[in-house]
Parts: sequence; C-alpha cells; structure tokens
Amino acid sequence: MLVAKMNDIVRYDNFLSRKDFMLILEKLNQPKWEYGHGSYPSGHPERKIPFWMMHLGDDFFFTEYLLNIIQEKTQQEYELYDVYANGHTFGTMGDFHVDWHDSRGRTFLYYANDNWKPEWCGKTIFNVNGDIQYQPLIPRTALLFPGEIPHMAEGVSRAFDGLRVTIAWKLILK
Repeated sequence: MLVAKMNDIVRYDNFLSRKDFMLILEKLNQPKWEYGHGSYPSGHPERKIPFWMMHLGDDFFFTEYLLNIIQEKTQQEYELYDVYANGHTFGTMGDFHVDWHDSRGRTFLYYANDNWKPEWCGKTIFNVNGDIQYQPLIPRTALLFPGEIPHMAEGVSRAFDGLRVTIAWKLILK
C-alpha cells in the first residue's frame, strides 16, 4: 500500500482488500440513495447544487469493521461522528467547504468506483492556504485530511454516465 503525503493530506492507494471493496459495491447498490444532499445544509446561503447521499451510520460494516481497518492502517484512534456515501452525476458538484471547525476533526474519504478514466473529471479539490491541489479519483484509494482544509468534489464530465461515489468517515482524534 503506497502512502503519499501532500502537506496534511495523506493518500493511501489500494486501501482495502478486493473482497471488502466488492462488499462495499454490493452495499452501495442497495436502493438507499437520497437526492438533495449538499456541501452545506439545506437553506444555507452558500448551498448551490444538491447531489446524492446514502446514510451508512447504521451499518456495522462501515461503523465498526471498516473503522477498525482505518484506525489500524492510519495508526490513529478515532471517535466516529458520521459515515455516509456521496454520489455525483453529470451536472452536480460540491462547494468549497470545511468538515470541521476543530483541529481534532478528520475526514477519511474513500473512492468507491470500480474504474475511472481521467477524462471523466471528478477530482477532489483542496484549498490548502490558498494553494489549490487536485486529487484525481483513483479507485480504491483513500485520503485522510484535517477537516479544517476547505475542499470540494469537482463535477464529472458529460462523458461519464454513472455515479461518482465517495464514502466519507467524519472522525474525531482521540
């Protein structure tokens, strides 16, 4: 597993086993997706384009089993605040936002698409002290970053006809 560090953003390639990844895909194919999620809550003045979301906080596989793997591989202990999947289709994207206003808050973001082409866009964009950084979507890759770093999901291109999926664990350092 390659671990690359970009400032405070740490990338983990091939983070989960193929077996665990296939189980994630199976769970994400359940009819639990809801439309209307946004980088900001509904009614917030900065909220722009809604996108898809699946709540995962009631699933032991995400809240315990995968959280234990995250803690083991990152060598950190966390309290789980929330876990959910985000889904973007052509015409949707996120807005720059922060996940935490507390230095103990972390986001663990897992790219849950089985394959991806660069021409489909869909990068995660970070604004690290005014330095814009792009993380391409690489299947089965994960990012760990302080939740105080502004970030957003780039929209996917018209050439992509599926759902760009990430799973976000919102974590608090113990």
